[in-house]
Amino acid sequence: MPKVKLILASASPRRAELLRDVGVAFSVVVSEAREPSRKPAGIPVELWPACLAYIKASAVQRQIARRPAYKNAIILGADTIVVDGMPPHERILNKAHHRGHARRMLRSLQNKTHRVITGIALLRGEQVRLSFAEATCRVNAFTPAFLERYLDSGLWRGKAGAYGIQDKHDPFVHLLKGDFSTVVGLPVPLVLSELSALLKDRS
Repeated sequence: MPKVKLILASASPRRAELLRDVGVAFSVVVSEAREPSRKPAGIPVELWPACLAYIKASAVQRQIARRPAYKNAIILGADTIVVDGMPPHERILNKAHHRGHARRMLRSLQNKTHRVITGIALLRGEQVRLSFAEATCRVNAFTPAFLERYLDSGLWRGKAGAYGIQDKHDPFVHLLKGDFSTVVGLPVPLVLSELSALLKDRS
């Protein structure tokens, strides 16, 4: 991939680490946008994370509009949701608001498979590319005592579904189908493919 000026519109250390692992140079500008608390009824669940990613990326695009150092930069936004259940009874799980919320989320996922969907948005000037990747995971059974110890650790904070598949001390979830990076929060193969397509579109 040609060298480009890339801005990651996320404060997530996990997303930053995934980009660094594949040798992509980038800067971080955190979005100041307020995200919608609920998905509008007319938007399919699969597209919702890409919509949220676009909200973040477009906010950063506005934030840097008058900064010469970021001229012609590509902005990358991402968002991840956990989807519990199947249509028409599927339920979106975002980040837990507090310990009790995290406990309820994990109990609802126990001994079940669920989907993890990460949407991405790439913006460069008027160019926009939206896409998403999906993975299937299963949460193991756990005892109440084990759950409380996990909640004590604080590892659930800031993570969709209240877990992080990448954490060494997080034994809840196993990847059944899809790419590991999708569950972590940034589907790297998809990002690289979309970046390449965005650059070709401009040429």
